[in-house]
Amino acid sequence: METKILFLCPNNNFMSGGVKQIFRQAETLKKNGFNASVLLQGKSKQKWFHSDAQISHSPYLFKLLKYILGNRKITFIKKIKLWFLNKRSIPIDKNTILVFPEIYGDKIDKIAPNIKKVIFNQNCYYTFNHYFFEKEYTQTPYNNPNILATIVASKDALTYMNYTFPKLNTYKMTLGIDTSIFSYSSKKQKQICFMPRKLTDDVRQVILILKLRGVLRNWNLVSIDNKNELEVANIMKQSVFFLSFNHREGFGLPPIEAMACGCYVIGYHGEGGREYFNPKFSSPIEGGNIIEYVKKVEELLLIYEKSPEIIIGKGKKASDFVLSNYSMEREEKDTISIWNKILHLFQPLL
Repeated sequence: METKILFLCPNNNFMSGGVKQIFRQAETLKKNGFNASVLLQGKSKQKWFHSDAQISHSPYLFKLLKYILGNRKITFIKKIKLWFLNKRSIPIDKNTILVFPEIYGDKIDKIAPNIKKVIFNQNCYYTFNHYFFEKEYTQTPYNNPNILATIVASKDALTYMNYTFPKLNTYKMTLGIDTSIFSYSSKKQKQICFMPRKLTDDVRQVILILKLRGVLRNWNLVSIDNKNELEVANIMKQSVFFLSFNHREGFGLPPIEAMACGCYVIGYHGEGGREYFNPKFSSPIEGGNIIEYVKKVEELLLIYEKSPEIIIGKGKKASDFVLSNYSMEREEKDTISIWNKILHLFQPLL
């Protein structure tokens, strides 16, 4: 019987790079002949990007996950509710591989414990979510024999996982940038864009200090929030600068998407983004160093005022680097290669 690959996915109605990558991996596998689909609790709320991924539903599994994450006792009434929900859910059997995001922490191996699993760990710094440092953990999902492998998306995450779980099969994939959406544009306005969702305190300090110093006059400041993918890309294409507030990221998509659009990126690499924050065409700032951040923005704004071609040229170099090293073709090749290795490891439980 054909192996069924189900990617558990949070059903967010807000922009999330992690959710987008879950859909994209399932879509890539399906396109290449794998029986893969995104597993949702109910009707998809993802309105901010397009995907042709196959969708399956399991209200049962997500209700069970809610109970386990909340450490709630499964009472007789809850068992009846779960029984009815199971009747409305896609069957999960010994020929199924469940793919979990890392956010569910130490509960991953508690869900359908006899089913083989893969962890798509997009942020290694969330690996120990729901753990308590006072406890001794002799077993985690990552050393459970039913966990076939972990997939990560950056060199930093690969180093983290290999050091922490040396016996685990960990595979690194390349995340590709979709050039039909995020592509170079030389038609720049005097515009600076940023995303305020993470490290809001840092965002506030950097922006307000720059305003107090009067260096943002004649510059349009755009906060990217509650936008779909096309709207995000259009803002980036119009912007000279992107301010990065990456915080302990497994990879960190927004800065590299901004680079693809020709932005000069200033700010935090968040560890995972270290591999693409090249000082030749960007300005990495030590996390939390607000004054250094402000000084660097001020310095680069001054350079732009005197010689805009210098900054625009570096934005073009950034775009060329990203589009040659983080292509969709490379992501697809990595995805297929990794999953062929995982399926070779897969032995359905008898």
